[in-house]
Amino acid sequence: MISLLLLYGFSGFMSQQCVPQIESTPLQQLQFENAELRRFFDAQKQVIASLERRAGRSLNVLSTHVQDLSATLHTCSNWQNSLASAQSEIDALCDLLNDAMVLQKLEAGKVEVQLEVLELNTLLTSVSRHLVRSQQPGSSRLLCEFDFSLPPVLADQELTEAVLTDLLARGLRYSNPDSPVVLGASSLGEQVNIFVTAQRFAPMGDRDFATEIILCCRRIEVQQGRVSCEQRLDGLQVVKIALNRSTVS
Repeated sequence: MISLLLLYGFSGFMSQQCVPQIESTPLQQLQFENAELRRFFDAQKQVIASLERRAGRSLNVLSTHVQDLSATLHTCSNWQNSLASAQSEIDALCDLLNDAMVLQKLEAGKVEVQLEVLELNTLLTSVSRHLVRSQQPGSSRLLCEFDFSLPPVLADQELTEAVLTDLLARGLRYSNPDSPVVLGASSLGEQVNIFVTAQRFAPMGDRDFATEIILCCRRIEVQQGRVSCEQRLDGLQVVKIALNRSTVS
């Protein structure tokens, strides 16, 4: 991608040096810039499509080989551990590449946003129900702190569910086993705020999660919503998602 951008910029610079400067009307200038942008996005689309195909093919082949080796070397615990780690890395890389592709499509406006009136308590119950059911008896790892009087919101259900599911999963995975994760919501004026509170949302000391963070923000921003993060004095982190309240009664 960087090479493409550099090549594109260099070609544009050379064309400006070689082509005589001709006065143009604002409309002609706008048409020229629009054509240049179209060529740039077409080239970017081809690069992304090629990356998606090649990465997907390579990862599928690697995954198949790891599974075959795991089946034949079941008697060696060291091999088993190594293969399990390799498989985990492959799965994580697949998720990362998928997130990168979705982010690129969001940035290019290729993801259709379906804004609709959503009952917030139904949405929150849907993303947390399976996590609550999976808890051990007497466990209170995931706490849901929202009532059934919340007003409906105007949002895209698929995008919003993806963000909440990812945040809850990360909070439960990376926080200490004895640290609860809280899903809450409140209404304030024309907006409804959803809160996910956890000890951490990434491995301790690892800040290399830019793609996931940006994807989370963009999935909400394309709905005219906002995402903000806060570090509380008790050390817990809070991610707040602000969505527009629906005006449809």
